Amino acid sequence: MASKRTDTAAESKKAAKKAAAPRAKKAKQPEATVVEARPEVVLPADPAPRARASHDEVARRAYEIWLARGGSAFENWVEAERQLAGE
Repeated sequence: MASKRTDTAAESKKAAKKAAAPRAKKAKQPEATVVEARPEVVLPADPAPRARASHDEVARRAYEIWLARGGSAFENWVEAERQLAGE
């Protein structure tokens, strides 16, 4: 068998091309952003929340309003809720 003769000049050109191949660029890291700390907004405290009137309490008061002056059941109910809420 005949031995294959290698061309050293051609091999060195291939090696030079591989060495000169551009490298992949690293991805840029995003710059850190500075966030200013803002003071918290403090609202004045609400007075103690009032307990809501129960259904039975509103119904009883609406009935009392109806006995006193008549009117529609809806209007009496709304008035009873208003009165019991302390408005």
